[in-house]
Amino acid sequence: MTPAAIAQELYDGYGNFRLDHLTPASCVHTVLMNELEALQRTRDGLFSLSRIGESIESRSINLILAGTGPRRILLWSQMHGDEPTATLALLDILHLFTMRDRGSWVNTLLQELTLCMIPLVNPDGAERRERRNAAGIDINRDARLAATPEAQTLLRAHQDLQPEFGFNLHDQDLNSAGSSPAVAALALLAPPADPERTITRARLKAMRIGALISRVLEPFASGHIARYDDTFEPRAFGDLFQGAGTSTLLIESGDWPGDPDKTFIRKLNTIAILTALHSIARRSYEDEDVDRYLHLPPNGKQVFDVLIRGLLLHHPNGWTSETDLGLLRQRGTNLLTVKDVGDLNAHGALEITEVNGRSLPPALVRIGTTIEKSDLFDLLQIHR
Repeated sequence: MTPAAIAQELYDGYGNFRLDHLTPASCVHTVLMNELEALQRTRDGLFSLSRIGESIESRSINLILAGTGPRRILLWSQMHGDEPTATLALLDILHLFTMRDRGSWVNTLLQELTLCMIPLVNPDGAERRERRNAAGIDINRDARLAATPEAQTLLRAHQDLQPEFGFNLHDQDLNSAGSSPAVAALALLAPPADPERTITRARLKAMRIGALISRVLEPFASGHIARYDDTFEPRAFGDLFQGAGTSTLLIESGDWPGDPDKTFIRKLNTIAILTALHSIARRSYEDEDVDRYLHLPPNGKQVFDVLIRGLLLHHPNGWTSETDLGLLRQRGTNLLTVKDVGDLNAHGALEITEVNGRSLPPALVRIGTTIEKSDLFDLLQIHR
């Protein structure tokens, strides 16, 4: 099967293997361990599950090995504790592997590759729904010093496994696809290995994987795939592993209108990862046009969480004008922060509300003002 055909099959059949009972709130250590152990029992011998380290607060960090092939692929997720989308996609993938009717292309993948998954690098941060670990350290800025046990574990796994490819899985803040009002559903990056951003052989291979993912997702998320900033960061694991010869691709889970739990983004992750893995197994990625990756629009700032159009702005001296109000949501809360006021016609949002001449309260004109979403809608008499 071609990558595009596999992507379409996965898109159509995702509901058959998606673990519906798992949500972003499930991505904590105890729940994930119970789920992994249950999946392992479903098809005994399909994959191994081993403890390879532990967090500052003594929660286990675990490695899953699936497949029998000679080429190793390292996939790690939730290095930031509040970024669970790809973790759920990895569990969906493991569930697909356990199914008897999983498809011959899955068998090929598992025969050619050994998948090495670390689904929860930062269990202490996940427990708190926080980016950083229990000591307040951003693990993805600890690759050089490796002061934290979580960073030490990931570095040791990479050294022991010597993977050919790496998938660095994260969630990003709300962004647009370039200067368009389209929200970025995913952002891809083949990180550089040096400040000059040299395109090494390893990085070129990762770029081709990025091009492949962009191509196969086109029917489902056209105009919504972006490219993450490629400034060299020597403290980050993706840059470090790229320099060590592991072709590493960063996949940042973005957003989608009407999808607060990122269910559709989780689906895109699953399709992207599986089609990429199969293309590695068959080496078909080598034929991808790298220009497709290079021409992806960069992450932009043309979208808001909430955009309210058609408000009336009044000044005490009598001046009045129609205006728009753009707000961003604080992650994990219903708090909205005023980001911009004025002509926002070229912007998009996850939620757009059109009003007809309702007055904008003076208190909401100041940039940085924070308000509960329900209170905002009450003030503006917006009822859903």
